Amino acid sequence: MRYTRTVLLLLLGLFQSTVLFGQQLKQDPKLVKGRLKNGFTYYIYPNESGTKQSAIQLFVKAGSLQEEESQRGLAHFVEHMAFNGSKNYPKNEVITYLESLGVKFGADLNAYTSYDQTVYKIDVNTEQPEQLQKAIDIVADWAFELSFDSLEIEKERGVIIEEWRTKQGAAARLSEQYLPLVFYNSRYAQRQPIGTMEVLQNFAHPVIKRFYQDWYRPDLLAIAVVSNQDVRQVEKYIKQQFGRAKQRKNVPNREVYTLPAHVDTLYSIATDKEENDIDFAYITKTPALMRINREAALYEQLLQSFVNGLAKKRFERLQQQNSTYRSGSMTSTNLMPEIGVSLGGAALYEDAIHTGIQEYLYEQARIRQHGFTAIEISDYRQEYVAQYRRNQLNSNGSAPITVLNGMKEDFYEGNILMDRNLRSDMLYRLQQNIDSAAVRNYIESQAVKGNTVVMLTGPDRVKNLLPTEKQLRTWSDSIARLDIAPWVDEVNVPEHLLSHVPTAAHIVAQKYIPEIDVHQWTLSNQTNVYLKSSNNRKNHVQLTGFRRGGFSVLDSADYINALFSKDIIAASGAGDFSRRALSKYLAGNSATAMLVWSKYREGVAANANTKDLKTMFELLYLKWTQPRVDRDVFAMQKRKALANLKKQNNSTSGEYNKWIAQKIAADSEEESFDENRLMQELQYDDLLPVFKKRFASAAGFDFVIVGDFQPDSIAPYVLNYLGGLPDQAPLAQDIAPKKLSDGENASIQMVGGDTDKAMVNIIFQQTKMQQQYPAILVYEMLQEVLKIKLRENLREKHSGVYGVSVNISSTAIPSPLFRARISFTCSPQRSDFLVQQVEQEIQQIANQPSYFKAELDNIKKQLILTYDKQKDKETFWSAELRNHLYNGYEDWSYFTRYAEMVEGIQEQDISQAVKQLILEGKTVRAVLVPHSIQTEAKK
Repeated sequence: MRYTRTVLLLLLGLFQSTVLFGQQLKQDPKLVKGRLKNGFTYYIYPNESGTKQSAIQLFVKAGSLQEEESQRGLAHFVEHMAFNGSKNYPKNEVITYLESLGVKFGADLNAYTSYDQTVYKIDVNTEQPEQLQKAIDIVADWAFELSFDSLEIEKERGVIIEEWRTKQGAAARLSEQYLPLVFYNSRYAQRQPIGTMEVLQNFAHPVIKRFYQDWYRPDLLAIAVVSNQDVRQVEKYIKQQFGRAKQRKNVPNREVYTLPAHVDTLYSIATDKEENDIDFAYITKTPALMRINREAALYEQLLQSFVNGLAKKRFERLQQQNSTYRSGSMTSTNLMPEIGVSLGGAALYEDAIHTGIQEYLYEQARIRQHGFTAIEISDYRQEYVAQYRRNQLNSNGSAPITVLNGMKEDFYEGNILMDRNLRSDMLYRLQQNIDSAAVRNYIESQAVKGNTVVMLTGPDRVKNLLPTEKQLRTWSDSIARLDIAPWVDEVNVPEHLLSHVPTAAHIVAQKYIPEIDVHQWTLSNQTNVYLKSSNNRKNHVQLTGFRRGGFSVLDSADYINALFSKDIIAASGAGDFSRRALSKYLAGNSATAMLVWSKYREGVAANANTKDLKTMFELLYLKWTQPRVDRDVFAMQKRKALANLKKQNNSTSGEYNKWIAQKIAADSEEESFDENRLMQELQYDDLLPVFKKRFASAAGFDFVIVGDFQPDSIAPYVLNYLGGLPDQAPLAQDIAPKKLSDGENASIQMVGGDTDKAMVNIIFQQTKMQQQYPAILVYEMLQEVLKIKLRENLREKHSGVYGVSVNISSTAIPSPLFRARISFTCSPQRSDFLVQQVEQEIQQIANQPSYFKAELDNIKKQLILTYDKQKDKETFWSAELRNHLYNGYEDWSYFTRYAEMVEGIQEQDISQAVKQLILEGKTVRAVLVPHSIQTEAKK
């Protein structure tokens, strides 16, 4: 491996200058890193985001690879047990306590287990030092003091079996066929983190305790903290809490496992009756990137990133040319510290499997033979440099998650965590050394002989259409030997986006809204502009706009063309610019702009750095007034749409989801279409006329502009480019949007598929509801109450599910509709029982307000903390102003009295909402079970 690494360095030219690449990287001086006498490692970094938060992670250098045969799946099981009892937090009390601090289980409190690492995460408000100390205490319990209570182990056994069940299906069955080749002759092939059912169902309790004792030991553990609290005080507390742990004796060595080399290319061709996608893929084992502690390694990582980005751009270009495969990719990365991989492949069309694979291999060979053109590299470099400059302008310090990822790389891989700005400056300097030769040499280094696995997967119905291993070998070998012409990148780029400056509008009315510090201008072209200055994101501006209307006000004959026009027109360029010409013109420019269209509204979305504001406004005006449709883009999108419809029709759950949509009246008649209707009605010549039916005029639009600007400075752009939009053309509004229906009461148990799991959906709908604050907050709190209570019942109490999804939505447009959807997967034999438990929980929430008082108090804290974290962000103001205007909310109390509104909601309000919106509304229950369950569908 060392010899290979040396050859790779020579190929990359990294030894050409010791001045350039020989420098040792320096650790960020703000990072406090230490190692205690017992071997425990700690990392501490100040929170630079300005929030009163701490993000804490526990790193464990152990995962499924460390399991013995009798422990397969128990590394992951230990991770679960961290939330089921420790010395200071019995049973589920760690979740209860953290939720009382405003922590949200799942979002702020979570963990994962992989092959060689386990990571635990807490994100908590730490306005007071004691809150951080408590969180560190919890991490110390996880590290050394888990209880492994017998009852809790048995309860969690059921949860993990349900987690295993959620992963079963076509993808899992296919992976069982190709993973032994990917992990050829290695321990990885026998150590999937989820484990085996045999072990999960039958292991004795001492076996899991032994894994914990063997591998959760100080020399394999680290804590990482990013906090608003004083770093040195945090260090002192960590030493106190973790320094007491003793070094373990007679513990197993932590072996480093790798993937053995194999000379031949291995092939896996596999199908499954429930699979719907057809995918061709390859993976080649290559030398891993060096440990990033010197400039040479940082350059190598940067070069890899450049090549990956160039390949992504190339395949995106190919997709716009209506290629014979759906999508393609090529990339390189580290699979593990000692092994890198070059991988890629193509998603295929059912009617072009052979040609799709061959075309992909041809383009792959073109890249391997010629690399990328100087123009492609120049364009990509412009984008890289522009992003570098944007980061300099917008810098608000390192995000906690970025710092934590750097700490994790330091602990697991030995990479140096550098100062953010110094690293950025070094990368900027190093990128100047990347040219066509460096890129080509890197690509050649990844195209090694052998050590490759080729995979082809698809549904059983295409089994006879798939090529054989012999054919795949022949294509690969013969195409690689072809003398392929270099990529041609010729494009005509006009000098200017617009040939003239639009005629400016004038302001006919002005209003200042002091409660939210927003200026409102009404322009002479019948549009309104709302301007909110915010420097949360420096040197950046975001513009959005909307008008009620959308597909719903068009004749049903226009529906399909309206539905697809947005994506097709967006991918086709604008004015005299093809998509490629527009991309090239904008290379290095931060400006983006797009027109959007949905069922009940049409709109725009744009953003840019302040220096590119003029370009943003010009781009928006161009796309609005001069849309175009590219024939290749149209053909490609239509082909993809037809393929997607065919997939849905062949899907195990297709009829199930269609039944649900019909019963809840989610789709009107014109929205339900098959392949024949799509083929007939989606027409190239109809797209622009339909699009212009709603975008011929801007009259009635509300625009929201938020960012780092002053109204006077942005006024000329607003008046010229928003005010200059047309307002005289009549808008097509053939029909009034239909009122929303609450559907009908219905229940069904459908049969489909062979996987041993049931899919459960319970939907509640009601049209008699309010869509104003604080009622909207009641719905939001109800959603969270249901999540907690159903998690406690279905998962913690009955071990019946891995997770429960609860989603509540509400709208007043075009008419009031409340919808609550509860869904989960489970054992088919327990679906009826678990549905009954859901109904019992709902009844209890409706009839016993005191039943969820503690949970509601925690939810209020979570909402207020989340609001406080978001309220200064540009994205928050843009979204909330737009929503308030679109929905016609009566006042601005959401912005001025949010905490007061939240605190004013009581348990009785939630119970009353359940009675009115759920129990008195319509209910749809749908359960999908496998063929092995022989029951009659309920009418």
